[in-house]
Amino acid sequence: MTQADYDRASRDYYDEQVSIAAALMRRVLRWFRTLNPRALPTDADTLWEAYRDMVNEARGQSYEAGTRFHNHARNAAGLPDLGTFPGRDEVAEARQAAASYFVNTAPVTREIQRGRLDDPEFQDELDRLMTNAGTNLARDAGRLAEQGGRDALADARENDPEVIGYYRKTDADPCGFCAMLASRGLVYTESRNSSRRSRSWVSEQDPDQYHPDCHCQTLPLFRGVSMPADDRRKAEEYERLWRQTESSGETQLKNFRDAIDAQRRANGR
Repeated sequence: MTQADYDRASRDYYDEQVSIAAALMRRVLRWFRTLNPRALPTDADTLWEAYRDMVNEARGQSYEAGTRFHNHARNAAGLPDLGTFPGRDEVAEARQAAASYFVNTAPVTREIQRGRLDDPEFQDELDRLMTNAGTNLARDAGRLAEQGGRDALADARENDPEVIGYYRKTDADPCGFCAMLASRGLVYTESRNSSRRSRSWVSEQDPDQYHPDCHCQTLPLFRGVSMPADDRRKAEEYERLWRQTESSGETQLKNFRDAIDAQRRANGR
């Protein structure tokens, strides 16, 4: 396999992650729209478990995609598949799904306990809260699904001595926060590359951070393959903008993010 194989595999993996998240979001929205608001407080256990099962299925698909990509990346560098992956922590994943469900549906439950279903104004407010809850729950489901692949890659990276570093792959038009993280380029780990110049970051610049609706991925690199040309060009452009941003520390970070976000708004995004 070659650099071109790595480039293609990284694009395919990114697209697959977006597709898995989008499919789950549609599924959760369709399901939530069928629910009677009064069922949220009375059937909470049944409903959150149904949500957990949908998330679990998509998160498993995402995890499998992450393991496949890690092996594709190894193959592109002339290495065999990684024999063993740590595996998923489904107990922790279930806790995350429970927190997602109850946090996002809590406003509806509180409203039902407060008002009367024969009050038109109350019914309008309840409809609004149900719409918001369904949207937010679907968005959170997409985040949890993509976390499967991210977990697979992070775990594999920690357990694969052949990984020399990793970088953050963004979409074509990232927000200021993601652009800042991508500007760090290839991050070398000191423990495995003590003879190389190590790139470090403060805590809020850890490349493995993701916000709602974020599709970024941190992808591994091995000796023999480089960052894809498009990703490298973006990282270099963001690094140039970072160096041109005034101030330092937290203020520089804020100025950089504000400038990127302002540009996106000016372009209608």
